[in-house]
Amino acid sequence: MVTYWVIWFYLCLCNIFSSYKNGSGKVFLIITFLFLFVFIGFRYKVGVDWYNYLFFYELEKDNDLKSILLGSDPAYNTLNYMGHILGYQDTFFVNAICGFLVLFFLIKSALKLEKYWLALLVYFPYHLLVVSMNYNRQAVAISISLWAFCKLLESRFIQFVFFIILAALFHKTAITLLLFLPIFLFTKFHHSNFFNVFYIGISLILLSIIIYYSSLQDTNIYLQGNEDMNSKGFFVRWTYHLIPLLLFYKYNAFFKKQSYYPIIRYFCILVLFMLPLGIIFSTLADRFNLYLIFFDLFVICTIFSNLSRTNKIFLLFTLIAFYTIQMYLWFFHGYWSVKAWIPYQNYISNYLSNWVF
Repeated sequence: MVTYWVIWFYLCLCNIFSSYKNGSGKVFLIITFLFLFVFIGFRYKVGVDWYNYLFFYELEKDNDLKSILLGSDPAYNTLNYMGHILGYQDTFFVNAICGFLVLFFLIKSALKLEKYWLALLVYFPYHLLVVSMNYNRQAVAISISLWAFCKLLESRFIQFVFFIILAALFHKTAITLLLFLPIFLFTKFHHSNFFNVFYIGISLILLSIIIYYSSLQDTNIYLQGNEDMNSKGFFVRWTYHLIPLLLFYKYNAFFKKQSYYPIIRYFCILVLFMLPLGIIFSTLADRFNLYLIFFDLFVICTIFSNLSRTNKIFLLFTLIAFYTIQMYLWFFHGYWSVKAWIPYQNYISNYLSNWVF
């Protein structure tokens, strides 16, 4: 557990002391990227689904490339196929590549948002610590989607579509993020507000139908058969959105002046919609809710850039306190954290300790 807390306090210190105005910050960011790559990509027996992924890895052993490419989540399963070709007995290769992709697109997005240490502070407590060290496929899809939304806010909708499709090749649920495209097109071509409101209503109904249909399947697009339909931690994890929601509400006048406002507003609506949806389909809502992390990153980083120094300090320490409490609750009161994350193990450290001792 000490390893996780050391990384967390390191990120807190980087946020407190970094000014973003000199090159040394980006040097430390590169060093942090390399460390996190080793930390996530070379983990060993960490995560609830560790053995499930080993099982799926073995399933791909006798499959040919054509059937993999035509099957479900072809990009991820191609990594499984390559791992077998290269002679790896377990998911060492797959985890390393997935860890790299998660961090690569995360760092690109964080740099685009400018407040890269702040982005890491927001992303680490759940999306890096839990999702990226357990849900390999969706972790990559979420990270790619961050970059896709960066492109959408720059009005590069073709690149947005490309990266969402790329994300869906790792986890098919990412394809639902194309629901954002009509919002962008309505804004771009200056359609009346009626079309926006009508589409938002239709899209929420469509999303509900998709999630309901998924709940009827024995093995659906979110679950892997070993999970329950009720995710006890969903409402706790939903509270991660509270500070961004409050900031979006408080500074709504600022956001309304921006061309990207309809997109961020739609994010906000989806975040709020997940709350009642989670009462019925908590696990499914929980998994879709993971994609909405971009709302948190964008709102926090954008508002932080426009605050006075005093308010920046207040917001930063509020975030640090909030996420520290969330991590404390997860580590000391979470069922799976003790069973699947503690103690932290790593291929490299295990190899070195065996070689030395």
